[in-house]
Amino acid sequence: MAMREFSQGETIYEAGQKIDALYMIIRGTASASYLGGKHILKTGDIIGICEVNGASAFMNYKAEEKLSVHVYPYQNGDLTSLFETGGDVDKYFRASFFRQFNMILSQYKLLKNECNGLYDYFTGSYQDYVSLCEKYSISPGAPANYEELSRPAMEEDVPTWISGYYSTLEQMMTTWDYNVTDHDFECGFLQRASWDIHSIVYTSKEMLKYRKDICRYLVNENGLDLLELMAGLYGRMVRVTGTEGEDAVRLLRSMNDVLRQLEQRGYAEHEFFRARKKEISMQAELLEKRYAQKETAEEQEQNLTAELSGSLEKILAFVGCEAELSDAFRKHIQEYKKTNNKNGTEDDIRLLRQQITKEFNKLYTEAFLKSVNEPVIPIVVKMFFNFGYVDEELAGMENATYLYRVADHLPTAPDRGIYSFYEWLMAIYNGYKEPSRNEFDMDFTGYLQEQKRNGKITAEEVTKLLHDNTAKVMYELENVFPSVNKVSFGRISTFCPVFAEHHVIKSLDSALVSEEKIEDIITNIRKKDFGAYYRETLYSNPDQGVAREFINVEVLPDVILTPNVGTRGIMWQEIEGKRRTTPARMMMSVFQLEDLALIFIRLTAEFRWEMCKRIQGARWNDVSERSLTSEYFDYIQFYRKNNDLSTEAKDKIKTDLIRAKNSFKEMFVMDYTQWILFESNGAPRLNRVARAILFNYCPFAKEVREKLKANPMYKEIVERYEVHTGQKKHRLDNLCQKLRTLGKPIPKEIEREAEYLNM
Repeated sequence: MAMREFSQGETIYEAGQKIDALYMIIRGTASASYLGGKHILKTGDIIGICEVNGASAFMNYKAEEKLSVHVYPYQNGDLTSLFETGGDVDKYFRASFFRQFNMILSQYKLLKNECNGLYDYFTGSYQDYVSLCEKYSISPGAPANYEELSRPAMEEDVPTWISGYYSTLEQMMTTWDYNVTDHDFECGFLQRASWDIHSIVYTSKEMLKYRKDICRYLVNENGLDLLELMAGLYGRMVRVTGTEGEDAVRLLRSMNDVLRQLEQRGYAEHEFFRARKKEISMQAELLEKRYAQKETAEEQEQNLTAELSGSLEKILAFVGCEAELSDAFRKHIQEYKKTNNKNGTEDDIRLLRQQITKEFNKLYTEAFLKSVNEPVIPIVVKMFFNFGYVDEELAGMENATYLYRVADHLPTAPDRGIYSFYEWLMAIYNGYKEPSRNEFDMDFTGYLQEQKRNGKITAEEVTKLLHDNTAKVMYELENVFPSVNKVSFGRISTFCPVFAEHHVIKSLDSALVSEEKIEDIITNIRKKDFGAYYRETLYSNPDQGVAREFINVEVLPDVILTPNVGTRGIMWQEIEGKRRTTPARMMMSVFQLEDLALIFIRLTAEFRWEMCKRIQGARWNDVSERSLTSEYFDYIQFYRKNNDLSTEAKDKIKTDLIRAKNSFKEMFVMDYTQWILFESNGAPRLNRVARAILFNYCPFAKEVREKLKANPMYKEIVERYEVHTGQKKHRLDNLCQKLRTLGKPIPKEIEREAEYLNM
């Protein structure tokens, strides 16, 4: 009898594919799936037994792990020859059929019960909504096409008797003597029964469609749904009553319950669902706070004013620093508040800003060291850490109020690499992160070795300090924080680290940098330059048959928000230590006045440039060692002699070099910005030489490439790129085929590299 093997994840049959053999599983597991259900097939099960009534499969079969099977060649409708081979074949076929039938029928019943329950939930929730409308004399609305909704009733529903019928048949057939039983009965039974399975699978698909339809009555992208009606009712209830009472609380809880129901059914990934959930969560949070506190707006305002009053004294009291430092800082802040032109360039105001900066940095350091041992940090101190806030009058009461409200709920996400500066310092203090390199590109270890060479510390102290997290934080605060805070502020000559009203030239809400904004921007960059944050690394796994392969690994950057209202972003370092698969570090103001998307495009360009230099080392500009930096360096250095450039193109390069202050890196950043903003949309801005270099090292994603291929200006470089990538794919396919032949699983790292090459 023929044997066959399927590798893990391999498709055995797809729905609609011709069934030319039945497979008995000897070792491993497979899955049978369809819209509405899925079940696992184990040793002794028959793949395809449910489809013997037709010429093609109506389910999808896939090997869940490495699979070994006996092969039974099968022609449509011909089971007799299989049973006549003797042995226990017929028993295996029957047992597997009944097991699969029972699982499919059970999943159908669960789906039908779910649909009935969902119908009852929707109609009950809608009636509660109508009752509330009547209570508040508000005319109720109805979801679109609500009048067409009815309890699930399929035109060809599964008969109610079918479960008992097949249960009895299974009991009867297990006691028969098949040595004297006509095989025609068995063949006929399986043929007829497979029609019933087909009917159940078809009805399950229809039931799944019904479930999707009724979920759309609860929420959909058009907003014509129950959730929108509830949200509208909530707003009108508040306006009618002038309060947010128990009914409003219950209504918001009902809205959250609707979201939970939908989340359980796979709607969490839909963009419109996430937007609704965020909006309702914000409403619920605000309502719960107001309802729990039962304070009027006037009382809240009075409490907040009292909390913010004397902020500077509260901060100084928390720090508990020496009187000399606190007295000097208090005096200089008062002088700064009285100064009319705080951005003045006169010597006295310039010196005052420098004194405040020096004292601020000392206070920030002492405040942090105090905070790590405090169970509760006052909100005004959190405002100091996160925004550089020190005084309510200097900040302006409206701004101070806003800072107070967000200080305890910063929209950062350290687990996803988005940190406030205080959170970043805590990550170092807790040992999750290593300190950054200083402005001389020296890391903490190098700094300690330099201190030892200068005789300031001993070798024993170096060993001790390398494992001292407090020392690491002190290094970050003394060697990194002052520089990044000033540079990210953007206006270095007028820099003052304290939050002041005159720094705010747009609404703080729109300027606040959040994890959501950063994620959206980075996602949009990756949709165009898919390889932006990938870096090449060596992968070796001899045990799994991979001797040595270069693969690409994506590592998104850490973004650290400095406590100021600024205009710049800084690509501080491209890797951590010497490992290429560590996150880059990008610094920017927590309140960003410039276009955040444009800042991230520039930072991504700088990251690409610096990462290439890191990989190439001393030969980063040697054109004999082809790389992004070497080719671009050669292009700019010898552009005057390049015959591929027109006179107009050479004139533009000359002008751009002046704008870039003769910095080749800045030239690349300018070209990369044009590449992402315009070239990706088919709007040419670069000359043909620059375009070829960027397409070679910063290629567009597949979707963008497909659109650009229609443009003759891009057609040739797109095709050249696809040929080059095709060669890499072919080599990787050969490796995968080799591993399959050896019976080895394909490592996930190799699978991810294949996905990368298909981007």
